[in-house]
Amino acid sequence: MQRSIRTLLCALVTAMAASAHAHHAQAPFFDQERTVEIRGTVVRWIFRNPHPVLEVEVDNDQGQKVIWSVQFAPATVLAKRGWTDETFKPGDAVVASGHPSRAAGTYGLEQRGIERADGTPVVP
Repeated sequence: MQRSIRTLLCALVTAMAASAHAHHAQAPFFDQERTVEIRGTVVRWIFRNPHPVLEVEVDNDQGQKVIWSVQFAPATVLAKRGWTDETFKPGDAVVASGHPSRAAGTYGLEQRGIERADGTPVVP
C-alpha cells in the first residue's frame, strides 16, 4: 500500500510539472529564432496576471500606425522587482525588443528588453 501511494504521488508530481512547463512554452506563439525591435508610444499598460501587456503604437513600414502587444513575465515576478501599474503611462516613448508573434497579420512581441526612448532601461 505504501509503495502504491508513493508511485501515485510521483506520477502526480510529474504530471503537474509537465503541465506547468506546457503553460510556459512560448515557441508555438512567438518565433524564438527571430528578435525584433519596436519604437513607439505607450497606449496602455495592463499590469495583471498571468502576463502583463504593454500596448505600443508604432509606425509600420507603410507609415501606418499599428498597435503592438508586448507580453511580459508574470506580474508576480515583475512586482517582486518593483514594477507596478504605474511603471508605464500613456504617451511614454519606449523601445522594446523580443520575439515576434508567429501569427500572420498580428503585432505581438514576447518582451526580452525594454527601455525609455533616451536609452534608459526600464527598471523601477
